[in-house]
Amino acid sequence: MLLLKALYTQVAGTDPEYAQGAIERNELAHREIAHFVWLIEVPEPGDVAAWKRRLNEAVDAKHGAFDVVAASEEERRRVECGEITLQK
Repeated sequence: MLLLKALYTQVAGTDPEYAQGAIERNELAHREIAHFVWLIEVPEPGDVAAWKRRLNEAVDAKHGAFDVVAASEEERRRVECGEITLQK
């Protein structure tokens, strides 16, 4: 598994829970680490562009959009040592 970071930009006035639902519909282990920022665990090879596309396919553009980037070394370390626990 590979750790990525999903960043969501909400359209004003829409339901903020919509983003969480998109992650859950993709059945990803995840943890919101800041407002609209999630660490997500994806199967290898964990193509960033492919996961960005998949998450955005799970939301209507009128609600918002995701960007996906690689998790930092520090974020990976915090997950590996159990400081951040992912949920499904």
